[in-house]
Amino acid sequence: MTKTVFAMAMSLDGFVNDEHGAVDLLYPDFAALDTSELMQELIDNTGAVLMGKRTFEMPEDPDWYAGNYEFQRPIFVVTNQAPSKQPKQTEALRFAFVTDGLESALQQAKAAAGNRQVTVVGGPNILRQLLQQGWLDELQIGIMPVLLGKGLRLFEHVENLAIKLDKIKIQEAGPRTDIWFRVIK
Repeated sequence: MTKTVFAMAMSLDGFVNDEHGAVDLLYPDFAALDTSELMQELIDNTGAVLMGKRTFEMPEDPDWYAGNYEFQRPIFVVTNQAPSKQPKQTEALRFAFVTDGLESALQQAKAAAGNRQVTVVGGPNILRQLLQQGWLDELQIGIMPVLLGKGLRLFEHVENLAIKLDKIKIQEAGPRTDIWFRVIK
């Protein structure tokens, strides 16, 4: 069975971006992270990517993904409306804009992933929905030694969820500490 893994970096105080929406302090040396053993393992294990519209819109030019994005895999974007212009794609990287909900996007991503995992790089809203529905198998949280104070919290609006986690791995890469958790169902 294909597992679903949510992977994202956050500040020590739990933010995935600062009060202006910037992520620079969470990824001070993105080029080094891209070539790290940690990132290569994540890429190798990924068969398909699931992301939200805001994550998809982070690059100024959506054509940037083709050939540049670390995950040259099928990408399923959860959105209310597909863009009017399809972004550039490659043989390995293709986009599907899923307008009929997260469950449909996850099912399509799992079918595309084959025997590898679906890596979710969405944001807090997608994470919350995956946890609420019991659709998440693992969390990979990269913790950066910075306190942002304000911004978008990763674990926002999960106060009514009682989710048990089992720590399965810890790995350090530069200043970043990644912790893997299995979601106990």
